[in-house]
Amino acid sequence: MSVWVAIHVSGAWFGRVRVVDLEPWGLRFHQLRELELWRLVTAQLVHVKQPHMLGDVFCLGLVGAAVERHLGGPRLFAIWLVGGAIAMLLSTLTVPAPWNLGTGASQAVMAIAGAGLWLAFAGIDRSRFLLGAVAFAIALAFAIDIVHVGYPKLGHVAGVMAGWLVTGAIVRANRHARGGRRHR
Repeated sequence: MSVWVAIHVSGAWFGRVRVVDLEPWGLRFHQLRELELWRLVTAQLVHVKQPHMLGDVFCLGLVGAAVERHLGGPRLFAIWLVGGAIAMLLSTLTVPAPWNLGTGASQAVMAIAGAGLWLAFAGIDRSRFLLGAVAFAIALAFAIDIVHVGYPKLGHVAGVMAGWLVTGAIVRANRHARGGRRHR
């Protein structure tokens, strides 16, 4: 979708797209108040920079494959949607208008990386693959942030935290539903 939008906006696959050009697909708080809930999905599928989006897709494939093994597709989608949307909305608070439009997949990728961290710290999966995928995804996002703004962006940090929290809630709810609570 991101490439299609880039072609639509600029006429080229990797054409110049400004964040304000993504208004028809992006996300702002007032749009949710107007019940434009479809933006929770579309905003995560468009990006200003297509190479960055390709990197997000690559990281999503790596981390998503590892996390999906334990949580399944529907729960992975819930983390992508909820964690990504929360982090994206928080990221809009740090940018002045009209540039405060939520777009991109990196917040959702960070949410899934946060899910992977939760799985590792809970002892559910400490495989080298999961840890490597999570470390790579987080390091890439934070490195890009540091190069461009000098610090990890709120949306990326919030994505990791949202993924951690949502995954903890999902796993605990699943254990409770099965009647198999763990006592520590």
